Amino acid sequence: MNYYAGRAIREPVCRGAELRGICDGSQDKPYRVKVSLRGNGIREASCTCPRGGFCKHIVALLLTYVHTPDAFGDIHSLETKLAACKKEDLITLIGNMVQRDTSLLPMVERMIVMPAGAHVDVALLRREMQRALRREDHDDMENDLRDLLQTAENLAQKEDWPGAGTVYQEVLGVLTSVYEDELHHMDEEGNIAAIAGDCVEGLRICLDESEGDSPARQDWLAALMEAGLADIMMGGIDFAADALDIVLDHATDAEWILQEERVRELIPENDGWTRERLVNILVTRLEMTGRHDEASGIMRELGTISQVMFLLAREGKPGEAIALAREHFSASPGIIIDLVRTLAGLGSAEHAVTLLTQLVNSEKPYKGYLEWLADYYRTNGDLAAALKWQRTVFLSSPDVKSFTKLHEVSERLEVWEEVRAGVLKVLADKNKVPSLIEIALHEGDVDRALALLNRLPPNSWRNYRAEVANAAEEKRPLEAIALYREMAEAAIAWRQRKNYRQAAEYLHRMKMLYERLGNRGEWEKYLAGLKKTYANFRALQDEFANAGL
Repeated sequence: MNYYAGRAIREPVCRGAELRGICDGSQDKPYRVKVSLRGNGIREASCTCPRGGFCKHIVALLLTYVHTPDAFGDIHSLETKLAACKKEDLITLIGNMVQRDTSLLPMVERMIVMPAGAHVDVALLRREMQRALRREDHDDMENDLRDLLQTAENLAQKEDWPGAGTVYQEVLGVLTSVYEDELHHMDEEGNIAAIAGDCVEGLRICLDESEGDSPARQDWLAALMEAGLADIMMGGIDFAADALDIVLDHATDAEWILQEERVRELIPENDGWTRERLVNILVTRLEMTGRHDEASGIMRELGTISQVMFLLAREGKPGEAIALAREHFSASPGIIIDLVRTLAGLGSAEHAVTLLTQLVNSEKPYKGYLEWLADYYRTNGDLAAALKWQRTVFLSSPDVKSFTKLHEVSERLEVWEEVRAGVLKVLADKNKVPSLIEIALHEGDVDRALALLNRLPPNSWRNYRAEVANAAEEKRPLEAIALYREMAEAAIAWRQRKNYRQAAEYLHRMKMLYERLGNRGEWEKYLAGLKKTYANFRALQDEFANAGL
């Protein structure tokens, strides 16, 4: 309100649902504020102030718009008025603007030296890219890059595909070369990566509209390939998304030769996921052109051990695939699970079962292996084996989900009561009180849950009191009241507002229970005593008031 009242917002403009302005703040340089509206609310907002997020400068701009909408210059209206001006007047106006703000000069030069049908000035384009990337303000950088893309879009609209493609190629190439080291850390919202994505889409259109095997196309494909490879080297962050797919789809056999050479250069230098992605590029191209045997050969020659293992599985050699799995991936459960699913899908489920059965005999079997075996036998109708493995799943990591599955398969075999008694005894013998409480709550056994609370270890990371109190409200209201009181007083002892708010919620539950029991007087006496004890705790009293206490 102070910023608005002090007229800190200057030069406000609007263009449709977008508001912009500059705001004088605590620093010498004013902040640039932008708000995009949607319906009766705000779609997005940004400010260049150090705080970031939704700041007071944004609110000041909105207050200015609410109270003095006529102060906002309408850019759409301005464009209409400019369209009616004489050419010589516009030339004079542009000259005066450039003299006042020399940063506008590159934008004007681009329009002069890059008309449709003319050779694009690549040197100027690169200078403009470097100038944009030197911008300290992230929004200024993004706006300058968007201006360059607008040049390409203008050329594309006039069907100047060579010119448009050159601009897209140059912008994408520079972004690819500097993104990981200079831009990724500051591109939190992915706006710069989105500009690279727009270049990719622009090049796709240019490739669609251009003649095959032209020198320009080879340059465009190379720019797309480098962008796609850069994304792989960065770990797959969706920089320049779809670039590799476009190269694979659009490159002719002659054009693909150079792209394949570039991929092959990188394969020996990399391993793991990165190598897999690189090899997959070559394999995908071969499979797209129907050369499946060559694709398999590339996988065997250049692929990772994991890729070769899955290739063997697909080729009907499950024994060889499993041998590699045992040798290299016994400590990689995610890869093992993927393999057994692949084998099962290819009709070699017995090999998958044999592998997992051997692996679960280790000292600490991976729970996912046990679950896969239980699900496999249940799906295939071997309920006795399913019960065996589901019981093992539950006892290895007891929770309500695995307890429910154990119940399901035991019921089908009509042995649930026996199985239930057995597993609960095991949990009790091992003093797994948290798991016993969760199961008691799942079964609606409030009395057992209340009794188990007293056996909960004092260092337990979760005390279950809130869950048990909620479950006890209907049949054991006095026990629920006692638990809510205990939790409320413990929360108050923390002396923090968020804990005061939680205490007020517990007290509200107490109040409803007392009223249901017809003991309002006892409730009021307790609350009055509590308020008196903490009369000087203003934040606590505020939370009491907010909760209607």
